[in-house]
Amino acid sequence: MPPRQPLPRTVPLFHNETLDSFLHRLAAANHLPADQLLPLLVIRRTKKTPAKTLLEPLAVAAGVRQRALELALPEFLDADVDTIDKPGAIGRPRSALHTAIQRPACRRCTHAAGITMTVTCWTTHDRNVCLRHRLWIGDGIANADADADEQVDVSRLPDTLRAQRHHRNLMARHGRRWVRNAYPDARKMYFAWLQQSADPFDLLDTARRTLTDGTGKLPSPDLTLTMCFHPQVVTLAGLLAGREWERRAVATGHVAWLVEQITVRNILLGYVPKERKDPLIQWVERHFSTHKFVAFHRSPRIYDAFFPRETIPPPRRPDEADAEARWSPFPPTAAAEPEYGRVVR
Repeated sequence: MPPRQPLPRTVPLFHNETLDSFLHRLAAANHLPADQLLPLLVIRRTKKTPAKTLLEPLAVAAGVRQRALELALPEFLDADVDTIDKPGAIGRPRSALHTAIQRPACRRCTHAAGITMTVTCWTTHDRNVCLRHRLWIGDGIANADADADEQVDVSRLPDTLRAQRHHRNLMARHGRRWVRNAYPDARKMYFAWLQQSADPFDLLDTARRTLTDGTGKLPSPDLTLTMCFHPQVVTLAGLLAGREWERRAVATGHVAWLVEQITVRNILLGYVPKERKDPLIQWVERHFSTHKFVAFHRSPRIYDAFFPRETIPPPRRPDEADAEARWSPFPPTAAAEPEYGRVVR
């Protein structure tokens, strides 16, 4: 029989928390092992169990209104396409995507909400710095089981703080879908370039000595690298997400302008691809190839499969075009393509 009254101890809700994290906190508050909470509430949960079936009994057990629980946990919002019209659903992370991101919430935000345990949340690719508390909460702390104490205070990295605001501006300019599509590749590309460079002035060791996590320990070298060069990665993602380089590549038949901009925008000074296996050249070739394939099929399903939305979109009328739709700059039957590997006239 489903529960008819709340458990002895309840826990406060937290915005965009994962269902597993909420269950773990509720179980811990009632001194129960996490795997025994649902059986105790006579709730059966398997991989195929729809999240909606848990909403009513869990809301009763947690002592909260169903609507409040639904708005707090994206699994309930993302479980049914009919929910996208509901207030509070638009713009929330899509938990059903295979690329969905789980990370610990800012530890200072959770403490301010009266929560002392680590809270794991569904998040988006752009939430790397909590600007309110100046903590690094993004890449490098990607493990959902990570401790929030691993978050690093980046007050001494003003460029990293500015990059968080720059990232939001880029999404407003180019569209979240396209910055999200470019950001992971920009990050891989940039760190592939860094592996070929030296650090003669020991800049990274100096940065590590000025940064500490919540336990007072120095961050790992990889995390230090991620935080220090985050501004360059964001700038590169914005460059790749724009259409100007596409237009110039199609018009000239090469990517010289894109290469020049990497130096002009202080992403990587003096950058010149030396071979076709360069990460940028390979990315350009994959980019145009993918767009040509999607344009040839002209199917919204294929389009969304290659370029999925990271958040729940606002509803559109049947005759309304998708504002973030982009088709290949080449016709599907183009006879010739630009020489992406050639970077000079």
